[in-house]
Amino acid sequence: MAPKKNANLPDKVEEIKKSLDFLSAEIKTVAAQQNKIMELMGEIQSLKIQNIEKDKKITFLENRVADLEQYTRMNDLIISGLKTRHRSYARAAAASEDTAAGRGGADAPEVDRESLEQQIVLAAPFPSPSVLRLLLNAIVPSLYK
Repeated sequence: MAPKKNANLPDKVEEIKKSLDFLSAEIKTVAAQQNKIMELMGEIQSLKIQNIEKDKKITFLENRVADLEQYTRMNDLIISGLKTRHRSYARAAAASEDTAAGRGGADAPEVDRESLEQQIVLAAPFPSPSVLRLLLNAIVPSLYK
């Protein structure tokens, strides 16, 4: 007996070809998307590396700033126990505006026109300002030894 020939066989072959063409197009689309994803993953990795490098640089610079700030304070001389009259910021600003305007700060009392250094020299039990400078010049270099 001869095998039966199916009359629908060419239709089924055509349907299978269409399915294969559709699947082939889908595979190409997925492959293109996968390539894009791989490119983006590479970019993400490079950005992560850059981020880590920048974090290290930020940490280094923060430490450097802290060291520099510490070194600037290292040679400070702190004198305590001196009585001074502190000006308010508003009065100090008004006095400097008067001086800048050529009025000489005439409205402010003499106490407000004195600088902190003048108050210390006037109120301190030190000898003259020149002797004070000599003392400081003798003390400060010895701190560096």
